[in-house]
Order: sequence, then structure tokens, then C-alpha cells
Amino acid sequence: MAQYEYKVIKIPLIQQVYYCSFMSSFGWQVQNIQESVDRVVNRSMGFSHNTNSGRMNATTYFHPYTNSAHTYGYSHNYGWGSQMNTEVTDVETSLTITFFRDAAIPYRNELNEIEKRFFAATPAYLNRCAREDKKNESRWSERQAVQACFTEGNALLKRGKQQSRPQSIPAQVPPKTSETTNQAQPPVPIPADPPSVTIREMEVTHNVFQSNQPGIQIRLNFVIKNRKDIQCRTIVYFYDEKHNPLQDINQRYHTVDNKVSVGSTFKPGFVETYYNNYILFMPYSELDQKDGDYKFSFIAQIYDEVTKTFLATSRSEIFRYSQSGQSMRGETIEAASSQKVTPVRAKATAGTPRKTTPPPQPKPAAIPQRPSFKEYSATFCKNYGWDELTEDRKVFLQGLELWYDGKYAQSLPHFKKAASLNPKEVCYWEFACDQFFYKGQFDEAIAFLQKGLKELGENPRLLYKLGSAFVRKSDPGQAEQIAEKLGKLEGQYNQISYHFLLGDIAMSRKDYKYAIQCFDKADDLRPPEQNKIKGTWQQICRDQMKQEKKSTR
Repeated sequence: MAQYEYKVIKIPLIQQVYYCSFMSSFGWQVQNIQESVDRVVNRSMGFSHNTNSGRMNATTYFHPYTNSAHTYGYSHNYGWGSQMNTEVTDVETSLTITFFRDAAIPYRNELNEIEKRFFAATPAYLNRCAREDKKNESRWSERQAVQACFTEGNALLKRGKQQSRPQSIPAQVPPKTSETTNQAQPPVPIPADPPSVTIREMEVTHNVFQSNQPGIQIRLNFVIKNRKDIQCRTIVYFYDEKHNPLQDINQRYHTVDNKVSVGSTFKPGFVETYYNNYILFMPYSELDQKDGDYKFSFIAQIYDEVTKTFLATSRSEIFRYSQSGQSMRGETIEAASSQKVTPVRAKATAGTPRKTTPPPQPKPAAIPQRPSFKEYSATFCKNYGWDELTEDRKVFLQGLELWYDGKYAQSLPHFKKAASLNPKEVCYWEFACDQFFYKGQFDEAIAFLQKGLKELGENPRLLYKLGSAFVRKSDPGQAEQIAEKLGKLEGQYNQISYHFLLGDIAMSRKDYKYAIQCFDKADDLRPPEQNKIKGTWQQICRDQMKQEKKSTR
């Protein structure tokens, strides 16, 4: 597991963007920002003012025979005065920023030397910024000195990424024959034990700058079990005050149904893997809002891309967001008490002093809770028209309850027994097959499905499952033969299954463009109200195409 090193700097508030931007060029990422009050000065000042004005004119006469004088004249005096006392309080604050980076980052020593030059050149540059207009800043020798460090650091980071990237052989599309496709790498075996995830901590920091964009930094601390080498995803979903998902506009940070989100994929390297600094960053601009003040919330979830299930959900984090032109700012309000995943509250954010007694805030709308198994099973029986619970249905429901609780391996014997008691019930075969898929037992799944097809004839639902089993076994040639049988069957469901299976086969051959066409046809045939995953597989294909382009650069 990666080891991290940390660096803490203390700076004035106005230098936040400068330092965060330049430190990223040496591999540093912001972990936390804390604003603190360094000094409070109270001063009392008094003012007084008085003004007087006057004038005297005099004339003296001396009598030639006497020793006496007579003086006469006039004078004016007028004036005004004022007094004022003023109390002034000066508060000096600073930011303490904690940065982190991988301790094994390539060219670490070279990056450290460039970083030293950056810190040595920074005081001269900042002093000149304080003295002069920055109109011709690019010509300053002081600016050129720090910019050179930024450019060199980014060049080293890029070179390090290229060297650490595994060398990949350009993929060749194999011919559509079973002989060549049998040489494909087998899929990663799926652990028999069910997965589990515990989100131990979620730390939220607002007003963090990354690539010169302000936004929200979300740091997760979680442990995931029984998912070694299985691709998973961390996703953060954003909601408005009424807990409606925010609508995406610019098609950048979004889900397949165009809701605002941010996420990334990961593959645990161990049976029990700890992630202590899993960081996601959401730019405020990607919330896609007009100018104004808002109250939003978000949750983080861990998703298993193999079983297509959510493994864990964080607490709901509520925050204020204000936007005025290019000025964007966020502030944590509270963590919803109903989501007790972790007791740790988000730390104080930059520009937002912690309040010891925050005013009460209205609680957000509750996240829809999963129904109890009693409710779920009642709906299941109603959908299948099971008015009477026969012996085979009782056995199946026992397995269904284990499956609903995530005990997939324990549910399989019940599904198999139900199929043996009543082989004409197709859902028994389907649920049992899914558990074989979950355990990575594709040969067992194929044998089981072939037995079911003998009982039920050319059942389209079991044919589709059998074709999917061959795809997962890396035998697309056999899967194509199953697809041909599906394509000859009439009916909307059969044609949807046919196109979807063709898409699966194309994905296994990395023919993503053709796979997208097949999935589009399947989506067009499915009624909109029944198509909750419309566009999902197309997006997965596009993501795979992007990853392959990056790996060949």
C-alpha cells in the first residue's frame, strides 16, 4: 500500500491560490486547509479640533502739550470645536495548509531541489506583487523565476508517469473463431465470500484549489474485504435541498442519466485492503448552477462493478454554496445524524471558522431506505403470480432471503433444490445461474443451464444466460451460436436479449464501437419506463476506449 509524506505551510489567505497551484507541480495535493486567528488588536483613538479667529485695529493720538493717549478700535472672536473617540479591532488570520504526496513518487529528489528554488524565489515575487501593478507581470524576472520552477516540476511529473505506466502491446482484434479467442486471458476469479466495505471516516474540505479551480475535496478512509483484483468504483452523488439529484449540463461530471457526480475506479490489491487517503475533488463550477445561494448535500458510495451492487454508503454531508460570476464558495453546515457511518465530522474549512454552537438546520429529505425482505418477497410473489406457497417456492424463498442479505454462496443450494423440485419454473434456474456467475464457476453454470434447457426447451431467458456464461468463459465463438438461436426467435424480449448478447460478445473482443451499436438497439426496443440502465453499457464501452487510448500514448 502506498506510503505518503506530508508538508505543512502557513500563509496569508490571499496567497492560497498561488501556493496550491504551484505546489501541485511538485506532486503535492491538498489534504486539509485550516484558517486560524493569529492576533487580535483593539485600539482606541480620540480626535479634537478647536478654531479661533480675531482682529484689532487701533489708532493713537499724542497731544503736543499733554502726555496722555487715547486708543479705540474693534475686535471679533468666533470659533468651533469637535471631539471624536473611535475603537478599532484588527484581526489577523492565516491559513495552515497540509499537503501530501506519494513517498515513492518518481524523481523525488529532483522535485525537492526544484521546490527549494521555488520557495527561495517566492518572497521576491510576492513583494513585487504588493508594490506594483501586475499588468506586465509576465515580464518580471521574479515571475519568470517561479514560473520556471512550475514548468520544470510539471515536466518531471509527466516523465515519471510515462515511465511508471506499464508497457502495453497494441491490442489486435482477433478473428471471430473459437480457436483464437480461447487464448484470451481468463477472467479474474470472483471470491466465494461476499464483499464487505466499512467507511471509517469521511473528511470534507471546502474552497480547495486544484488546477486553479475552487471546489470540494472529499477524503475517504475505508476498508474493503473479499474484492481482491475486482474493479470497484467510488462515486459521490450531489442533491439539492429537496434531495433531488442535481442535473448535469455540460456532460463532464455526471452519471449515465446526466446527474451531477464525481467518481473513480480502483482494484483492491489484497483480500482486506485499507484506503486511508482516497481523495476525490469536485470543482464548484461542475455543480452547474446559476448565480445565487444554495443548500446542497452529497453522499459517497462504494460500487462493485462485477456484481453491479452498492457495497457501502456514507453519511449525507450538507453544505451551503454561493456563486456570483467567477466567485464560488462552499461551507459545511452539518452531517446528517441519520447516516452514522463514521462519527468524525468534517474539519473547519478555509475562510469558515468553526462555530461551537451552530444554529439548528432543517434536516434534509431522508434517503429512500431499502425495503424489508418481507416487503420484497411479497412483491416478488405478486409479480410472479404465486398465490400459494408450494414446497419448491418455500425452498426458493429461503434462498432468496439469504441472497437479499448478501449471502450469495449460501443461497445457491436452495435455488438448485427448488429447481430440482420444480424444473419448469425458469426463475429458479436463473437465480442459481447468477450465483455460479458470482463465484466465477462458469463451467458449472454452463452445465447447469444445459440441464435446464433440456427441461424447458429453447427457453430464451436461459439461452441468454448460457450465452453470457460462454462470454465470461472467454469463448465468444460458442456465445455467437447461442446468439444465432436467440435472433431467430420472435418477440420483443427475445430481440432485446439477442442484441444485448451481441454487445457482450463485442465487448469481450474489444470491438467497443460495434458493442455500442448493439446496446443502442437493445435500448431502443425496451420501453423507456422499464429501461432504468439506459446508456450504462455504452458509457462503459466509451470509458474502456479512453483507457486504451491513454495506454497507447
